[in-house]
Amino acid sequence: MRALLPALAGHRAMIVRTCAAALLEQGSLVVLVTLAAHTVGSVIGTGHAPSAATAAALAALVVLRALMTWREMDLSHDLAYRVLAELRVRVFDGLARSAPARVAGRRSGDLAATAMADVEALEFFYAHTTAQLLASGAVFTGGAAVLAAVEPWLLAALLPVAALLAAAPFAEARGRTDRGARTRQAAADLSADTVETVDGLRELLA
Repeated sequence: MRALLPALAGHRAMIVRTCAAALLEQGSLVVLVTLAAHTVGSVIGTGHAPSAATAAALAALVVLRALMTWREMDLSHDLAYRVLAELRVRVFDGLARSAPARVAGRRSGDLAATAMADVEALEFFYAHTTAQLLASGAVFTGGAAVLAAVEPWLLAALLPVAALLAAAPFAEARGRTDRGARTRQAAADLSADTVETVDGLRELLA
């Protein structure tokens, strides 16, 4: 995280907009699910259809959720590809000075292809992780505070489930890491010759 987050330093305004959209997207989902569950429970308990105001609120929340989902995806990917473009330029600037030579015994094209694959792998982190984690933390904290005020005993059910969800990404992480490394290496090997040729085109023509 310490190595990846500094690349976002030049995009603070975009980060704020992305986090706000993610917060609205996740918050609207929580409100929508809560109101829908309350409406169904009321209908079952009273036998009366929901009011027009409740139906209108549910419809508005569905529209808001759809719009915020699209907006959050739009902003997060815009931010991610801006950062990736900067990282790619840095990689090529560094390798261009050595082309078509070898660096630490490896072809510059091999290094460039591997670096480009690694940069592309960062897209998921910048587009689907940073703003979403911040928004999830805020929504979870707010939801837990509301539960503690309304029905404190529900926290006994919420917290263990939250702990399991937080631990889930670490299950079998070593195996996924190994498979991902092999896949990225295979892709880098496949494109190494092409990248090295383009990188050293000036020398080849000379």
